[in-house]
Amino acid sequence: MNLKDLLQWASGLSEANRPIRVRLYQEKDVLDDVLLVKRVTGSEALCGGLEYRLLCVSGRADLPLKELIALPLELQFVTDSGKMRAVCGIVAQAAAGQSDGGLATYELVLRDALALMEQRTSTRVFRNMNELDITQVIVDEWRQKNPVLARAFDVDWSHLKGSFPAREFTMQHNESDADFLRRLWKRRGIAWFMRPGFASESQGEDMPAHTLVLFNDGFTLPQNASGVVRYHRDDGTEQSDTIFAWSPVRKLVPGNLNRLSWDYLQGRPMTANTPSCIDQGATGNRFALGLDDYLIDVPHAGEDGDDYRELGELRMKRHEYESKCFYGEGSVRALCIGEWIALSGHPDIDTHSPQEREFVITRLEVDAENNLPKALDDRIQRLFALNRWHEAQFDSALRQASDQRGMRYTNRFACVRRSVPIVPAFDPRTDLPRPQLQSAIVVGPPGEEVHCDEYGRVKVRFPGTRVEDHEHAQGAGASGSDRDSAWIRVASTWASNQWGTITLPRVGDEVLVGFLGGDPDKPIIVGQVYGRTAPPPAFSHAGALPGNRYVAGIKSKEVGGNRYNQLRLDDTPDQINAQLSSQYGHSELNLGWLTHPRKDGKGEARGEGAELRSDHAVALRGAQGVLISAAARQNASGKQLDRSELLGLAEALQGLQKQLAELASTHHADSTDDGELEQLIGYLKQWEAGSNTEKDGAGGQPVVALSAPAGVAMTSQDNIAIGAQTHIDVLSIGNTQLSVGRKLLARVSESISLFAHRLGIKLIAASGKLELQTHGDDIEVTSSKRIVLTATDEIVLQAPKIRIVAHGAQVDIGAGVITQQSSGEHTIKSSKFAHIGPGGGSPAAVTSPKSEAQHDQQTVLRWIGTDEPMKNQRYRITTEDGRTFEGRTDANGLTERFSSAISFGRYSIEALDD
Repeated sequence: MNLKDLLQWASGLSEANRPIRVRLYQEKDVLDDVLLVKRVTGSEALCGGLEYRLLCVSGRADLPLKELIALPLELQFVTDSGKMRAVCGIVAQAAAGQSDGGLATYELVLRDALALMEQRTSTRVFRNMNELDITQVIVDEWRQKNPVLARAFDVDWSHLKGSFPAREFTMQHNESDADFLRRLWKRRGIAWFMRPGFASESQGEDMPAHTLVLFNDGFTLPQNASGVVRYHRDDGTEQSDTIFAWSPVRKLVPGNLNRLSWDYLQGRPMTANTPSCIDQGATGNRFALGLDDYLIDVPHAGEDGDDYRELGELRMKRHEYESKCFYGEGSVRALCIGEWIALSGHPDIDTHSPQEREFVITRLEVDAENNLPKALDDRIQRLFALNRWHEAQFDSALRQASDQRGMRYTNRFACVRRSVPIVPAFDPRTDLPRPQLQSAIVVGPPGEEVHCDEYGRVKVRFPGTRVEDHEHAQGAGASGSDRDSAWIRVASTWASNQWGTITLPRVGDEVLVGFLGGDPDKPIIVGQVYGRTAPPPAFSHAGALPGNRYVAGIKSKEVGGNRYNQLRLDDTPDQINAQLSSQYGHSELNLGWLTHPRKDGKGEARGEGAELRSDHAVALRGAQGVLISAAARQNASGKQLDRSELLGLAEALQGLQKQLAELASTHHADSTDDGELEQLIGYLKQWEAGSNTEKDGAGGQPVVALSAPAGVAMTSQDNIAIGAQTHIDVLSIGNTQLSVGRKLLARVSESISLFAHRLGIKLIAASGKLELQTHGDDIEVTSSKRIVLTATDEIVLQAPKIRIVAHGAQVDIGAGVITQQSSGEHTIKSSKFAHIGPGGGSPAAVTSPKSEAQHDQQTVLRWIGTDEPMKNQRYRITTEDGRTFEGRTDANGLTERFSSAISFGRYSIEALDD
């Protein structure tokens, strides 16, 4: 029997008695009579999809299955009002069954476009878009790239209310388009379903198309064509379809919902607390109080605190949605999901208000069979039995219900009251794709080697993102630029309030990206790895692994250059050392067994201990003093300021000074000022007072102490200057020797006092004159014994007057007169004595220069304790010669210059109030 014969056989049936019809769309033609539907079973669900299985017959056994795949199909059910209830989708699967030579059997599986897009998997990035924006982009791509979807699929946005905040970064990670969109919708509380036709009635009405309906308010859903449906038993005498089974179901749900999400931008968590407002009965309510749905969400799960609380409310609305529903069974052929009906005739439901008798259909299962002549029907059933399709695919319970009732259409459905919010279930523990660690490349704007924001975040490109998937954003997401991602935090071993460690990955670096809470929208950089294009660092630009495998550390690179900074830790056996260095000026601190840079694990020795060196300046500064000591403290024993050798010698020198000072005073030498040395030694003794080694007292004076048991050598190829503001003491228990290659010049503003206690003073000039002058007073030479003047040539005494006085005798010479007198004999011995006329002498004239010292200076005023300059401070200075000066310090605490007639005279400073 061919299809024409089949149709002739069935021609006695009126269209009204053919309850099930199928329309296939192929290119520009609609094929109505290629296949005849025998039986249909299927299901539809809110926040799910649709799937119908059609058992068909045809007069052709050679229908190419591939010609049926991906065809838009419309399944039509004739309702009790004579109108059509359509189910539209796309043929996802076709199977050819048994044939008896006249009739051939086929099975078609009808699914919606969203279900079919589960087979399109991608990884891509969306920037600054909300859930609806992303949906629009993906659906537009489907329609642009897929001619079937362009003709047979649409989206209805009209049932969405409220605003949807844009998300800075959303990532589809190894997910199908369908799973990705469902994840976004479920998180935002957007429900969905499929309905036949286009979103707009003006679009091609003859096309077997279906529309994805997105909604977040159940009150926007339309009423079902069946209107008010009676609850009544169903039999052949009924004029309209009815519901003949009705069952309410309650489920215990949590009485409280809590969510927590860390917000690192605010430094505190966002929280959502939503108690349940449903009545679960006295016992149920008490029990539900102990059921707390508490989850820790991914960080920054909401746009802000208000948005996060709204998300928490959505999760609680889902619990309320699940707390009560109704299951029904009936024959209402017009019934479909996403629409509401009113129920009448039920003894319990009729006792409620009209609003509580309105129900939205949330799930629908259908079993239907076409009415064919019995002989033809039996023949088809035998063929289907050989295929065994019904055993594997069809719901036997639903079919049994139809058979028992002797009806050809039965459905089962689930529904909720229209006033109940319809919210999809979202559980991050199961709905997130749980991506694993993956590599990414750090990106930045052109010319930037290090690109970050104020939080040390960087941007990356995931290598798996494809350019063609990001055309909607002009390539952002796969451009290799800073447009490819949002700012991503970089994990650190230590991150505190403006302290810690920071090593920002640089543009072009490969990083390992993890995902907080398993959410692909929350990436975090957890580390970096080496590879062929990024080999491990060669410290000091020398050597490589594995030869230098004992060398570890940190090495950075000059931005825009090739110089480096490094911390090198060398753990080579018996040669351990450490180096902190900067290639700028080759400035280095080297510690341990010092070597030249290693190559293949070997390095030439260059010393032991510690070295601080630079091609530029080096400063050693300690606000509470600096101790430089060569006294041994083996194995780092002792304290930081151990200085017993220094103090012992300093006290011995102080004792020497005091003893010699007393002797000098006894012998009429000038008194010795030993107060400054005593103060300095006191500073050294109290150096540690107030520190962690000696908590009591106050020390820490800014002194520099130098100690060396075996000697100190200080040399310069040029000048050495030793100076002090107040006092210099040069002390030695043994000898103090000055050896000068050319001149020894001493310049003193006031006086010079030299004292030798035992062996005298020698002043010898091997050549040249020995001059002794005073320009303002006498020269006194005193001896306890003799004064011997010896010369190999002559001794000349010149003065306007000369007096020679001895015991009992005196000679006065001057003004041309010589007077000699004695108390005893006056003997003159001479071989000859000539007494001739008068003569005389003229002493050399002595002209003594005169000078008057003038001195000026300025000083810095500092606050006691902080040592900070006293800026813009009024002051009064009084000098040793009685002068006063008033003024105001500058920005560096510096006074104006003030003068004194006493060179380096003392002065006092008084800080004045404004």
